[in-house]
Amino acid sequence: MLGLAPAVSAETACDVPPVDLLVIGDSQTGAFWGSSYYGNFLQKCLSDDFKNKPKPRGSFAIYGRGGTQPSHWLSNGGLDKISTIQRDAENNHKNIGANDQVPLCKRRLKPMLEAHRPRRVLAFFGDNLLTASDAAIKGQFEMLIKTIKDYGIGAQDCFIMTPTYEMEIMKKRNVAYKNSANTLKVTNAIKDAVGNKCRLINGLELMKGSPLLNSTLLRRIQSDGMAGCLGDAGNDNIHVCGEAARDLADRVCGILE
Repeated sequence: MLGLAPAVSAETACDVPPVDLLVIGDSQTGAFWGSSYYGNFLQKCLSDDFKNKPKPRGSFAIYGRGGTQPSHWLSNGGLDKISTIQRDAENNHKNIGANDQVPLCKRRLKPMLEAHRPRRVLAFFGDNLLTASDAAIKGQFEMLIKTIKDYGIGAQDCFIMTPTYEMEIMKKRNVAYKNSANTLKVTNAIKDAVGNKCRLINGLELMKGSPLLNSTLLRRIQSDGMAGCLGDAGNDNIHVCGEAARDLADRVCGILE
């Protein structure tokens, strides 16, 4: 009888290219329902910034999964059921599925680092931790940073980003605990975890000078050709979208460059 090679499952299929920059995050970075979020614009500005650089220096990989906290990219598979969005120079919004459809190198940070071999890492989390205790927030980020540092990423090449201001709403406030006080609480807990081990990108400070900031709210302005900021999303005060998302992404790109 002829022997048959074992089928390659999504669990072990990690044939991905090396990249200069690896980005992970929650729905702000990649949500199957969002087409005008920070992650969409981050892909665009990174593509423009990196297009003339040689590979792998001119390459990046972005992975986002809605609802997630750092723990869901480390060892907690509780939200694997939510679709993961992949972005790179060729893909602005690629839904790669959920659960075992997504290989470990695209849903868990350690195998992701081993497969992509990045020089730099950017992580953006916090809006799903608004009701968590300071200790719980700090503990998750300490584990996240440890995983990055254990791989060998130095402090200058490790970027941890914190949440920014609320979005303006059109109808009603749909996430009551997304407010300045809770956002600041999360920011301070993350800052304590980061210390001098990574570079902190403070989302509040970053957008403080934005022309789209109106007091403590980011103005809701639809971006041309990018649906998803108005209409049914008109009462969403937690997801940065439209021109505010573009401004946020461009500012992050400026720091990375």
